[in-house]
Amino acid sequence: MKFHPLSELFPLMQGREFDEFVADVKANGLREPIWTYQGEILDGRNRWRACEATGVSHRPMREYEGDDPRAFVISLNLHRRHLTESQRAMVAANLANMPAHRPEDKSANLRTSQAEAAELLSVSERTVTHAAKVRSSGAPELVSAVESGFVSVSAAADVAELPKSQQREIVARGEKEILEAAKQIRAGRQEIRRGERLATVAAMAQPTPELPTGRYPVLYADPPWRYEFAESESRAIENQYPTMDLDSICALNVSALATDDAILFMWATSPKLAEAMRVLTSWGFIYRSSAVWVKPQLGMGYYFRQQHELLLIATRGSMPAPAPGDRPRSVYESPREAHSAKPVAFYEFIESMYPTLPRVELFARAPREGWNGWGNQLAA
Repeated sequence: MKFHPLSELFPLMQGREFDEFVADVKANGLREPIWTYQGEILDGRNRWRACEATGVSHRPMREYEGDDPRAFVISLNLHRRHLTESQRAMVAANLANMPAHRPEDKSANLRTSQAEAAELLSVSERTVTHAAKVRSSGAPELVSAVESGFVSVSAAADVAELPKSQQREIVARGEKEILEAAKQIRAGRQEIRRGERLATVAAMAQPTPELPTGRYPVLYADPPWRYEFAESESRAIENQYPTMDLDSICALNVSALATDDAILFMWATSPKLAEAMRVLTSWGFIYRSSAVWVKPQLGMGYYFRQQHELLLIATRGSMPAPAPGDRPRSVYESPREAHSAKPVAFYEFIESMYPTLPRVELFARAPREGWNGWGNQLAA
């Protein structure tokens, strides 16, 4: 019989453990049934293999008739086996993106997300991410070491960054060598981050460039909001680029940069929405509407796991709205890119809304044809 893909979530018995199981089956017969689903073995690969090895012909079989074979297999094996968190994470990584295999899933297009796999195996998403790295980049010996409970998945994920030949040598030398190699890799990574942070601090010490000259009817801004610990779980943002406090952002003389009739497109996150409204007022604009950028990846958050950012739209004077045919949809879905970088599509939206008017981007990262720009990163 064929093995169902879900039956392969958990590793097979090997070596002495399997030999002892074979001896038990030979002496006592098969005590538990072999579960089948859609004509394939869903649970019981080791029992089937033991029967094949011993020639035992009496093999009690039961057909699974429930609506979630995935949860059934996981429940049986978690109850039967004593797995470490790292071993469960490896199973979760194997499960992630596998078809759900439910009866109604005729096309097998329903996939198990990494978050769902983590929940089913009672591990964190971060641990599953480590396991996925081990599965994709680890030598077979390293994968086997984690699956057997010999080494933690976090240490193995670090070692998986090395060439596979070097991974094999480290695994062969034992657990102590694996842990030491992981420690050295983490130390090297921290030193790189320290250098990057020092470069960021140096950038903060540079004088802020003067706002560009001229006046513009179309303005686009992505302020470098400064987050407090109550709003962010880490200082990760501070490690990426120089931030500004609210008073400093409000104090920028953007009003003098805008024409009497102008429109401002400004990015804000949910925790910074109230502050963003203050900025609009300080710059001489009135809030009108917003668009939403939806990301497939989950972010941090104390109330909701953040998965979107807001593009606020504000005007001053009698700035006309774009023509009906030039008004883009208000919700745009796109993956995250470099830290804090916004999708290029939003430049294109603004360009299509006001194709003939001069445009300026504040806090720009890189020059763009047809735009004037200002910002620390742009000046660098």
